[in-house]
Amino acid sequence: MNVADQPSPTLGILGGMGPVVSAEFVRTIYEYNPKPAEQAAPQVILFSLPSAPDRNESIYTKNEGRLRVFMETQLRRLDPLCDRILIGCCTAHYSLLSITSEARRKVLPIMSIVDRELEKIDEPALLLATLGTYDKALFREGCRNADRIVEPDRTDREVIMALIFDVLKKGKEPYMALPTIERLLDKYGTRTFISGCTEFHLVAKILDARKSSSIRAIDAFCIVARDFYDIVRPGT
Repeated sequence: MNVADQPSPTLGILGGMGPVVSAEFVRTIYEYNPKPAEQAAPQVILFSLPSAPDRNESIYTKNEGRLRVFMETQLRRLDPLCDRILIGCCTAHYSLLSITSEARRKVLPIMSIVDRELEKIDEPALLLATLGTYDKALFREGCRNADRIVEPDRTDREVIMALIFDVLKKGKEPYMALPTIERLLDKYGTRTFISGCTEFHLVAKILDARKSSSIRAIDAFCIVARDFYDIVRPGT
């Protein structure tokens, strides 16, 4: 059977963190993979669970056990339904080391997806993330090419948190975040940023639509959507 004729692999998304960007990711997958017949389109199962414990709050209140139980429970529910699983929140990845290997066996870590792109760039990449992601060193320790990652100072981390929680998660137009992102890129001497919080996928899609944009986003959701079959198919 020709690879193109094989059934689509199934991607499971443990999402709802936040719900809008999880839904937008599903939309991106289908926009990037148009098919003449819908039966040939990518197969996706989204668990959109906004009731997930707050990831940053779990870290800073030392209440990580509640998130661990949530993650393990939902990963086990998704496991028999799909070939690979993507977690719709970067910060939530810190819980993976404390859950069983069986529960996380199908997870595609966002850090590993980003790492492959870091190998291809010729300049540093500014990490835009939550405080929890910075403090847990998720990208610094999860990427072999971590020497290419620039982490902003504490003041700018608070600025980025405001973009995430006051603009993107509030449902405001994603382009409103661009002036601040451009200023930060200028400050840190690069034109590339990493979506270290999945909310920045909303911005990455704008940049992708503007083919002439001088800003480059390394965005795991865009990468998975673009290379869906290569990344999600079992054994790849």
